[in-house]
Amino acid sequence: MRRWIDAIRPLVPVPARVWVASTRSTLRDLRTGVRWRLVTRSEQDRPETQAWPAYVTVSQPLGHSAHLKGKKHNLALALRELRDVHVGPEEIFSFWHLVGQPSKRRGFVYGRNLVGGQLEVSIGGGLCQLSGLLYLLALRSGLRVLERHAHSVDLYTEQTRFAPLGSDATVAYGYKDLRFRNSLPHPIVLRFELGEDRLTGSVCAPVPMEPCTVEFAIEEEADSRQVTTWLHRSGDTAPDRIGVSRYAKP
Repeated sequence: MRRWIDAIRPLVPVPARVWVASTRSTLRDLRTGVRWRLVTRSEQDRPETQAWPAYVTVSQPLGHSAHLKGKKHNLALALRELRDVHVGPEEIFSFWHLVGQPSKRRGFVYGRNLVGGQLEVSIGGGLCQLSGLLYLLALRSGLRVLERHAHSVDLYTEQTRFAPLGSDATVAYGYKDLRFRNSLPHPIVLRFELGEDRLTGSVCAPVPMEPCTVEFAIEEEADSRQVTTWLHRSGDTAPDRIGVSRYAKP
């Protein structure tokens, strides 16, 4: 049965495959009860949160490429959906539930994406930097990461890398999401700033937060790099092992 499905998959139009995948994800959220804990756009724009200071901030350069203009355009559209997102205790942040499908109809344009280990130009390209920045923000804030997918290949050098290896989080609508749960006893608000050449994100809160230290331990192998992520929380005697990512060398 599996072999038969794999054989006909290439014959099914991409939009249909994406619809099936996103519908399956929605049904799974309903079945497990996760759907009722997902943060929605209606939970934004709370005036009382405007005075909350930022306790955790991550800033990254946007890099340089022939598709930088498209990337910035797509980031601006996504950030419009993530403006002042309020995440209460035990609520779940889902990248795609808030951003929505990146389509031409919604104004997204072509940008660069890493797909299957190859750089491609596709609608919505460039959003992976935002999901990666969110992943790093979640780690440094001590939030519980529920879903995160690493890229399959490390195409950068230490000179061209805009974020530590192991801090990336690739997203593909309907297939791969970034999700984290607010495991803190108080709410948080996410704020972002898209500058001329930098993307900055902050976690704001009504009470002081002590940022966690994140360590990415790299082990070089013959044809790949293995990265173990460790989280050091203030007051803990030993770090938490978050997970292991493996990247093929180009």
